[in-house]
Amino acid sequence: MREQHSFWRGVTPPQYIYANRRFAGIALEPPNFEPGSWIGAGKALYDTERKEFLLTARPRKAEGDVRGFAANIYRSRDGVSYDLLAGLSKETVSEASGLTIHSIEGTQLMKSPLSGKWHFYLSVDTGEDFVWGGVYWETLLLVADQLEGPWKSEGVVLHNGGTYDAIQARDSSIEILDGRWLCIYKAIDAERRERPALATSVDGIEWSKRGVFTTDGEDQTHFVSGSIFSGISGPVFMGLEIQLSDSRDDRDDVVYADDGKIGHGGGNPHFVSYLVDVKALNLETLFRAPWTALSEYEHERHPCLGYSTLVFDPLKNRILMYIEALDPKLTRAIGLNETVERQLVYEIPL
Repeated sequence: MREQHSFWRGVTPPQYIYANRRFAGIALEPPNFEPGSWIGAGKALYDTERKEFLLTARPRKAEGDVRGFAANIYRSRDGVSYDLLAGLSKETVSEASGLTIHSIEGTQLMKSPLSGKWHFYLSVDTGEDFVWGGVYWETLLLVADQLEGPWKSEGVVLHNGGTYDAIQARDSSIEILDGRWLCIYKAIDAERRERPALATSVDGIEWSKRGVFTTDGEDQTHFVSGSIFSGISGPVFMGLEIQLSDSRDDRDDVVYADDGKIGHGGGNPHFVSYLVDVKALNLETLFRAPWTALSEYEHERHPCLGYSTLVFDPLKNRILMYIEALDPKLTRAIGLNETVERQLVYEIPL
Protein backbone atom coordinates (compact mmCIF):
# COMPACT_ATOMS: atom_id res chain seq x y z
CA MET A 1 0.00 0.00 0.00
CA ARG A 2 2.85 2.37 -0.83
CA GLU A 3 2.73 5.84 -2.31
CA GLN A 4 3.03 5.30 -6.06
CA HIS A 5 1.22 8.29 -7.55
CA SER A 6 1.62 12.05 -7.31
CA PHE A 7 -2.13 12.55 -7.18
CA TRP A 8 -2.70 11.41 -3.58
CA ARG A 9 -0.93 10.73 -0.31
CA GLY A 10 -1.13 8.02 2.33
CA VAL A 11 -2.80 4.67 1.79
CA THR A 12 -3.75 3.80 -1.77
CA PRO A 13 -7.28 5.22 -2.09
CA PRO A 14 -10.01 2.59 -1.76
CA GLN A 15 -11.77 4.19 -4.73
CA TYR A 16 -8.74 3.33 -6.89
CA ILE A 17 -8.58 -0.22 -5.54
CA TYR A 18 -12.25 -0.82 -6.25
CA ALA A 19 -12.15 0.72 -9.74
CA ASN A 20 -8.99 -1.10 -10.86
CA ARG A 21 -9.48 -4.56 -9.37
CA ARG A 22 -9.31 -7.48 -11.76
CA PHE A 23 -9.52 -11.22 -11.35
CA ALA A 24 -6.08 -12.86 -11.12
CA GLY A 25 -6.83 -16.50 -10.38
CA ILE A 26 -7.80 -19.21 -7.92
CA ALA A 27 -5.56 -19.19 -4.87
CA LEU A 28 -7.06 -22.21 -3.09
CA GLU A 29 -9.57 -24.91 -3.98
CA PRO A 30 -12.01 -26.39 -1.40
CA PRO A 31 -11.41 -29.89 0.01
CA ASN A 32 -13.86 -31.29 -2.55
CA PHE A 33 -16.67 -29.98 -4.70
CA GLU A 34 -19.61 -31.31 -2.71
CA PRO A 35 -22.10 -28.86 -1.13
CA GLY A 36 -20.81 -27.51 2.17
CA SER A 37 -17.15 -27.64 1.13
CA TRP A 38 -15.25 -24.37 1.59
CA ILE A 39 -11.79 -22.83 1.81
CA GLY A 40 -10.85 -19.32 2.97
CA ALA A 41 -11.45 -17.06 5.99
CA GLY A 42 -7.78 -16.21 6.44
CA LYS A 43 -5.02 -13.63 6.21
CA ALA A 44 -2.38 -12.84 3.58
CA LEU A 45 1.15 -11.68 4.35
CA TYR A 46 4.38 -11.13 2.43
CA ASP A 47 7.33 -12.61 4.31
CA THR A 48 10.41 -10.60 3.37
CA GLU A 49 12.72 -13.15 5.01
CA ARG A 50 11.32 -16.13 3.14
CA LYS A 51 10.60 -14.00 0.05
CA GLU A 52 7.20 -15.58 -0.36
CA PHE A 53 3.55 -14.91 0.29
CA LEU A 54 1.76 -16.59 3.17
CA LEU A 55 -1.98 -17.23 3.25
CA THR A 56 -3.99 -18.86 6.03
CA ALA A 57 -7.30 -20.64 5.56
CA ARG A 58 -9.68 -23.10 7.16
CA PRO A 59 -10.89 -25.98 5.01
CA ARG A 60 -14.43 -27.12 5.75
CA LYS A 61 -16.70 -30.02 4.79
CA ALA A 62 -20.32 -30.75 5.60
CA GLU A 63 -20.18 -34.49 5.02
CA GLY A 64 -19.70 -36.51 8.19
CA ASP A 65 -20.49 -33.46 10.35
CA VAL A 66 -16.85 -32.42 9.85
CA ARG A 67 -17.28 -28.63 9.54
CA GLY A 68 -14.06 -26.55 9.84
CA PHE A 69 -11.53 -29.33 10.28
CA ALA A 70 -8.14 -27.58 10.16
CA ALA A 71 -6.18 -24.33 10.27
CA ASN A 72 -3.72 -24.26 7.39
CA ILE A 73 -0.84 -22.04 6.28
CA TYR A 74 -0.02 -21.89 2.57
CA ARG A 75 2.91 -20.33 0.71
CA SER A 76 3.38 -18.89 -2.76
CA ARG A 77 6.09 -17.28 -4.86
CA ASP A 78 3.71 -15.30 -7.05
CA GLY A 79 0.79 -14.59 -4.70
CA VAL A 80 -1.64 -16.53 -6.86
CA SER A 81 -0.74 -20.23 -6.79
CA TYR A 82 -0.36 -21.63 -3.26
CA ASP A 83 0.98 -24.84 -1.74
CA LEU A 84 0.40 -26.16 1.78
CA LEU A 85 3.21 -25.24 4.18
CA ALA A 86 1.77 -26.31 7.52
CA GLY A 87 -1.54 -27.57 8.85
CA LEU A 88 -3.14 -28.08 12.23
CA SER A 89 -6.08 -30.45 12.44
CA LYS A 90 -9.07 -29.71 14.63
CA GLU A 91 -8.07 -32.67 16.81
CA THR A 92 -4.52 -31.36 17.22
CA VAL A 93 -5.80 -27.92 18.20
CA SER A 94 -8.24 -29.46 20.69
CA GLU A 95 -5.46 -31.51 22.27
CA ALA A 96 -3.04 -28.57 22.46
CA SER A 97 -5.62 -26.20 23.98
CA GLY A 98 -7.51 -28.64 26.19
CA LEU A 99 -10.78 -27.43 24.61
CA THR A 100 -13.53 -29.33 22.87
CA ILE A 101 -13.59 -27.63 19.49
CA HIS A 102 -16.45 -28.35 17.11
CA SER A 103 -15.17 -26.21 14.26
CA ILE A 104 -12.52 -23.70 13.17
CA GLU A 105 -13.42 -20.54 11.27
CA GLY A 106 -11.55 -17.24 10.69
CA THR A 107 -7.74 -17.32 11.09
CA GLN A 108 -5.05 -14.64 11.42
CA LEU A 109 -1.26 -14.96 11.28
CA MET A 110 1.18 -12.40 12.72
CA LYS A 111 4.84 -12.32 13.75
CA SER A 112 5.68 -10.75 17.11
CA PRO A 113 8.27 -7.95 16.84
CA LEU A 114 9.27 -8.66 20.46
CA SER A 115 9.69 -12.44 20.60
CA GLY A 116 10.02 -13.20 16.89
CA LYS A 117 7.43 -15.94 17.36
CA TRP A 118 4.55 -16.60 15.01
CA HIS A 119 1.05 -15.96 16.38
CA PHE A 120 -1.76 -18.01 14.86
CA TYR A 121 -5.22 -16.82 15.92
CA LEU A 122 -8.09 -19.27 15.36
CA SER A 123 -11.82 -18.69 15.70
CA VAL A 124 -13.12 -21.80 17.44
CA ASP A 125 -16.61 -23.10 18.21
CA THR A 126 -16.48 -23.95 21.92
CA GLY A 127 -20.21 -24.36 22.53
CA GLU A 128 -21.38 -27.26 24.65
CA ASP A 129 -23.63 -28.63 21.91
CA PHE A 130 -23.10 -29.32 18.23
CA VAL A 131 -25.01 -26.75 16.18
CA TRP A 132 -24.46 -26.31 12.46
CA GLY A 133 -22.73 -22.96 12.12
CA GLY A 134 -22.06 -22.76 15.86
CA VAL A 135 -23.49 -20.34 18.40
CA TYR A 136 -20.65 -19.84 20.91
CA TRP A 137 -17.33 -18.80 19.38
CA GLU A 138 -14.06 -17.53 20.86
CA THR A 139 -10.54 -16.72 19.64
CA LEU A 140 -7.67 -19.08 20.48
CA LEU A 141 -3.97 -18.25 20.14
CA LEU A 142 -1.23 -20.69 19.13
CA VAL A 143 2.46 -19.67 19.02
CA ALA A 144 5.54 -21.21 17.39
CA ASP A 145 9.13 -20.37 16.56
CA GLN A 146 8.71 -21.71 13.03
CA LEU A 147 5.70 -21.86 10.75
CA GLU A 148 6.16 -25.60 10.51
CA GLY A 149 5.66 -25.83 14.28
CA PRO A 150 5.48 -27.23 16.86
CA TRP A 151 2.64 -24.96 17.98
CA LYS A 152 1.89 -24.22 21.63
CA SER A 153 -1.44 -22.99 22.92
CA GLU A 154 -1.61 -19.67 24.78
CA GLY A 155 -5.28 -20.29 25.47
CA VAL A 156 -8.32 -18.25 24.56
CA VAL A 157 -7.32 -14.60 24.18
CA LEU A 158 -10.75 -13.24 23.24
CA HIS A 159 -13.47 -14.81 25.37
CA ASN A 160 -17.16 -14.42 24.70
CA GLY A 161 -19.42 -13.51 27.59
CA GLY A 162 -19.45 -9.72 27.69
CA THR A 163 -22.45 -7.57 26.91
CA TYR A 164 -21.80 -6.90 23.22
CA ASP A 165 -19.94 -10.20 22.63
CA ALA A 166 -22.00 -12.45 24.87
CA ILE A 167 -21.95 -15.40 22.50
CA GLN A 168 -19.23 -14.64 19.94
CA ALA A 169 -15.80 -12.98 19.89
CA ARG A 170 -14.28 -14.20 16.64
CA ASP A 171 -13.22 -13.65 13.01
CA SER A 172 -10.60 -11.01 13.69
CA SER A 173 -8.68 -8.67 11.41
CA ILE A 174 -5.36 -8.09 13.19
CA GLU A 175 -2.44 -5.76 12.38
CA ILE A 176 0.45 -4.12 14.24
CA LEU A 177 0.60 -0.34 13.78
CA ASP A 178 3.30 1.72 15.53
CA GLY A 179 3.99 -1.25 17.80
CA ARG A 180 0.38 -1.57 18.95
CA TRP A 181 -1.62 -4.64 18.07
CA LEU A 182 -5.08 -3.76 16.75
CA CYS A 183 -7.87 -6.30 16.43
CA ILE A 184 -11.26 -5.63 14.83
CA TYR A 185 -13.42 -8.65 15.54
CA LYS A 186 -16.96 -9.93 15.15
CA ALA A 187 -18.95 -9.39 18.35
CA ILE A 188 -22.38 -10.98 18.68
CA ASP A 189 -24.54 -10.32 21.71
CA ALA A 190 -27.23 -12.44 23.35
CA GLU A 191 -29.84 -11.14 20.89
CA ARG A 192 -27.54 -12.16 18.02
CA ARG A 193 -26.82 -8.60 16.99
CA GLU A 194 -23.57 -8.59 15.03
CA ARG A 195 -21.22 -5.61 15.26
CA PRO A 196 -17.48 -4.93 14.88
CA ALA A 197 -15.59 -4.51 18.15
CA LEU A 198 -12.05 -3.44 19.07
CA ALA A 199 -9.36 -5.10 21.15
CA THR A 200 -5.77 -3.87 21.60
CA SER A 201 -2.55 -5.39 22.89
CA VAL A 202 1.12 -4.62 23.41
CA ASP A 203 2.33 -8.18 22.90
CA GLY A 204 -0.40 -10.00 20.97
CA ILE A 205 -1.06 -12.31 23.93
CA GLU A 206 -2.85 -10.23 26.55
CA TRP A 207 -5.69 -8.36 24.88
CA SER A 208 -7.88 -5.56 26.24
CA LYS A 209 -11.40 -5.25 24.89
CA ARG A 210 -12.16 -1.59 24.13
CA GLY A 211 -15.82 -1.88 23.13
CA VAL A 212 -18.08 -2.07 20.13
CA PHE A 213 -17.69 0.34 17.22
CA THR A 214 -20.28 2.78 16.00
CA THR A 215 -20.30 3.35 12.25
CA ASP A 216 -20.50 6.99 11.21
CA GLY A 217 -21.63 7.72 14.75
CA GLU A 218 -24.51 5.22 14.73
CA ASP A 219 -24.94 1.77 16.22
CA GLN A 220 -25.11 -0.46 13.13
CA THR A 221 -25.16 -4.22 12.74
CA HIS A 222 -22.70 -5.58 10.19
CA PHE A 223 -19.62 -7.79 9.80
CA VAL A 224 -16.33 -6.54 8.38
CA SER A 225 -13.25 -8.54 7.42
CA GLY A 226 -10.09 -7.30 5.78
CA SER A 227 -6.83 -5.58 6.60
CA ILE A 228 -5.81 -2.52 8.61
CA PHE A 229 -3.26 -0.07 7.18
CA SER A 230 -1.40 2.92 8.56
CA GLY A 231 -2.84 6.06 6.99
CA ILE A 232 -1.90 9.71 7.44
CA SER A 233 -5.15 10.35 9.32
CA GLY A 234 -4.89 7.16 11.40
CA PRO A 235 -5.61 3.44 10.94
CA VAL A 236 -7.51 2.65 7.75
CA PHE A 237 -9.54 -0.54 7.36
CA MET A 238 -10.17 -2.01 3.90
CA GLY A 239 -12.05 -5.15 3.02
CA LEU A 240 -15.53 -6.57 2.74
CA GLU A 241 -18.66 -5.87 4.70
CA ILE A 242 -21.85 -7.90 4.94
CA GLN A 243 -25.04 -6.73 6.58
CA LEU A 244 -27.26 -9.61 7.67
CA SER A 245 -30.67 -9.78 9.23
CA ASP A 246 -31.11 -11.78 12.44
CA SER A 247 -30.02 -15.32 11.53
CA ARG A 248 -33.07 -16.74 13.32
CA ASP A 249 -35.48 -15.03 10.94
CA ASP A 250 -37.13 -17.25 8.36
CA ARG A 251 -35.98 -16.27 4.88
CA ASP A 252 -37.17 -17.77 1.63
CA ASP A 253 -33.71 -17.68 0.05
CA VAL A 254 -31.85 -19.47 2.87
CA VAL A 255 -31.73 -23.20 3.59
CA TYR A 256 -31.08 -23.72 7.31
CA ALA A 257 -29.11 -26.80 8.37
CA ASP A 258 -30.91 -27.30 11.69
CA ASP A 259 -33.11 -25.60 14.28
CA GLY A 260 -30.23 -23.31 15.24
CA LYS A 261 -31.09 -21.37 12.08
CA ILE A 262 -27.59 -20.08 11.44
CA GLY A 263 -27.69 -18.39 8.06
CA HIS A 264 -24.92 -18.37 5.50
CA GLY A 265 -24.04 -16.61 2.28
CA GLY A 266 -27.23 -14.60 2.00
CA GLY A 267 -25.84 -11.13 2.64
CA ASN A 268 -25.01 -8.40 0.14
CA PRO A 269 -21.23 -7.90 0.20
CA HIS A 270 -19.73 -4.45 -0.21
CA PHE A 271 -16.15 -3.34 -0.62
CA VAL A 272 -15.60 -0.82 2.19
CA SER A 273 -12.95 1.38 3.71
CA TYR A 274 -13.17 3.01 7.13
CA LEU A 275 -11.03 5.46 9.06
CA VAL A 276 -10.67 3.74 12.43
CA ASP A 277 -11.05 6.08 15.41
CA VAL A 278 -9.60 4.03 18.26
CA LYS A 279 -10.43 6.55 20.99
CA ALA A 280 -13.99 7.34 19.95
CA LEU A 281 -14.65 3.74 18.84
CA ASN A 282 -16.08 4.84 15.51
CA LEU A 283 -15.67 3.67 11.94
CA GLU A 284 -15.88 6.64 9.58
CA THR A 285 -16.82 5.65 6.05
CA LEU A 286 -14.23 6.57 3.44
CA PHE A 287 -15.72 4.49 0.64
CA ARG A 288 -18.45 1.86 0.17
CA ALA A 289 -19.59 0.15 -3.02
CA PRO A 290 -21.31 -3.15 -3.89
CA TRP A 291 -19.01 -6.05 -4.65
CA THR A 292 -19.83 -7.30 -8.12
CA ALA A 293 -18.63 -10.57 -9.61
CA LEU A 294 -15.81 -10.15 -12.12
CA SER A 295 -15.09 -13.83 -12.62
CA GLU A 296 -16.93 -16.99 -13.59
CA TYR A 297 -16.27 -18.41 -10.11
CA GLU A 298 -18.60 -16.00 -8.28
CA HIS A 299 -22.33 -16.37 -7.79
CA GLU A 300 -24.13 -13.49 -9.52
CA ARG A 301 -26.49 -12.69 -6.61
CA HIS A 302 -24.20 -13.79 -3.76
CA PRO A 303 -20.65 -13.55 -5.10
CA CYS A 304 -18.76 -13.98 -1.84
CA LEU A 305 -18.79 -14.16 1.94
CA GLY A 306 -17.55 -11.28 4.06
CA TYR A 307 -14.08 -12.77 4.53
CA SER A 308 -11.26 -10.88 2.79
CA THR A 309 -7.62 -9.90 3.18
CA LEU A 310 -5.32 -7.53 1.28
CA VAL A 311 -1.54 -7.45 0.92
CA PHE A 312 0.97 -5.30 -0.99
CA ASP A 313 3.03 -7.22 -3.55
CA PRO A 314 6.53 -5.67 -3.66
CA LEU A 315 7.58 -7.97 -6.49
CA LYS A 316 5.09 -6.68 -9.05
CA ASN A 317 4.07 -3.38 -7.46
CA ARG A 318 0.44 -4.30 -6.99
CA ILE A 319 -2.13 -5.01 -4.30
CA LEU A 320 -3.57 -8.51 -3.96
CA MET A 321 -7.00 -9.02 -2.47
CA TYR A 322 -8.33 -12.45 -1.50
CA ILE A 323 -12.02 -13.29 -1.14
CA GLU A 324 -14.01 -16.43 -0.32
CA ALA A 325 -16.33 -16.83 -3.29
CA LEU A 326 -19.47 -18.91 -3.80
CA ASP A 327 -19.24 -21.03 -6.94
CA PRO A 328 -22.30 -20.40 -9.16
CA LYS A 329 -22.38 -23.85 -10.76
CA LEU A 330 -21.68 -26.07 -7.76
CA THR A 331 -23.67 -24.13 -5.16
CA ARG A 332 -27.14 -25.64 -5.01
CA ALA A 333 -28.72 -23.09 -2.63
CA ILE A 334 -27.83 -20.45 -0.03
CA GLY A 335 -27.09 -22.19 3.25
CA LEU A 336 -24.32 -23.66 5.41
CA ASN A 337 -24.33 -27.04 3.72
CA GLU A 338 -25.43 -25.88 0.29
CA THR A 339 -22.54 -23.80 -1.06
CA VAL A 340 -19.13 -24.58 -2.54
CA GLU A 341 -16.52 -21.88 -1.90
CA ARG A 342 -13.06 -21.12 -3.28
CA GLN A 343 -10.39 -18.61 -2.31
CA LEU A 344 -10.01 -16.21 -5.23
CA VAL A 345 -7.38 -13.53 -5.71
CA TYR A 346 -7.84 -10.12 -7.30
CA GLU A 347 -4.99 -7.84 -8.31
CA ILE A 348 -4.82 -4.05 -8.38
CA PRO A 349 -1.85 -2.72 -10.42
CA LEU A 350 -0.20 0.41 -8.99
